[in-house]
Amino acid sequence: MAAVETLQLVKVFNNVVAVNRLSMTVPERSCFGFLGPNGAGKTTTVKILTGLTRPTQGTATVFDMDILTEMDRIRKLIGYMPEIGPKPKEKALDHLVALASINSSLGRRSLMAQAMDLLEILGLWEARNKKIHTFSMGMFKKWLLASALMGEPEILFLDEPTANLDPISKIEILDLIKKFSKERTVFMNSHVLSEVERIADHVAILNRGKLVVQDTVKQLQERISEGGRDFILKSKRKEELKEFLEPSKEVLKVTLEEDGLRIATTNPDALWGLLAKAYYESGITVTEFREISMNLEDVFVKIIKEEELG
Repeated sequence: MAAVETLQLVKVFNNVVAVNRLSMTVPERSCFGFLGPNGAGKTTTVKILTGLTRPTQGTATVFDMDILTEMDRIRKLIGYMPEIGPKPKEKALDHLVALASINSSLGRRSLMAQAMDLLEILGLWEARNKKIHTFSMGMFKKWLLASALMGEPEILFLDEPTANLDPISKIEILDLIKKFSKERTVFMNSHVLSEVERIADHVAILNRGKLVVQDTVKQLQERISEGGRDFILKSKRKEELKEFLEPSKEVLKVTLEEDGLRIATTNPDALWGLLAKAYYESGITVTEFREISMNLEDVFVKIIKEEELG
C-alpha cells in the first residue's frame, strides 16, 4: 500500500498556481524527501495532505483514505511538525498531553506515559515542567517533533524541520528523524539537499508547483551519471597526460586543476585502458585515481536546470 498518493492535485491562491497537477506516490515505510526551491509548493502540499487547506482541484489519499471525505480518520494516523510557529506559554509535558488528547482515543494516563518517554528520548526530560516559550530554538524544534510523534502516528509530515537551527542542533534533529523513520513513513519537506541525502531513501523534486522527478536517491544519481562520470587523476606529468587523453572519443572533457586532472567519460573501462597505454608508451604514471561521486545537490541542480530549459 502507498502511504500517500496525490492525484492531479492543484492549489491556486489569488490566481497564482502553488501546486500544479501534482501526481506522485510515497511508498509506505519510506523516508521520503520532498525537495524544491523556496516557493516551489512544498508547504502547500503538506497542508493539503494534513487537512489544513483544501485543494482547488484533484485529491489525494493517505493509506487509501481520501483527504476530501475521510480527513477525520486520517488525522488519527498522522503527525505534523510545522516549520515554525508561536511558542506556547504552557509547560512542555502538560501541553504535549493536552494537544494529543484532541485526536487520540488513548486515555490521559497512556498519553502521559508516552509524552514522558518522548521527552526522555529527545533530551527534554529536565525541561518537562518548563514553559515552552522559554525554550531555545533547538529545544522548541525537539518539542514540536515530540508533539508530532504523540499518538504513535503511522506517518510523520515534517515541514523544514531543521530551519533556523545551528549546525549541531540540525544534526541532532536529523539523527532523531532517522531513528523514528525506522518505525513509520516520514514525509519531509526541505530545500537543504545535504540534509535530505543524510536520511532519505526516496525523493521527489518539485519546481514551480510541478513534479519534476520522483525516484530513489540511488537511482536518481545513476540516472544523471549516465551522461558521463567524473574522475580525478593525479600525476606528476599531468600536462602531458591531458594532451594524451584529449583526442580520445571516450573522453568527454579533460580539465587541468591544481591537484590533478578532472576527466569526464562515458566509459570508465576505456579510460583505464588509456591510462595503461600512456604508461607503456610514454612512461606517464598515475598516483591517484578516484571517482567524484554525485551527491543529491548535484542531481537537484542538474534536473532543475534541465526542467527550466524545457
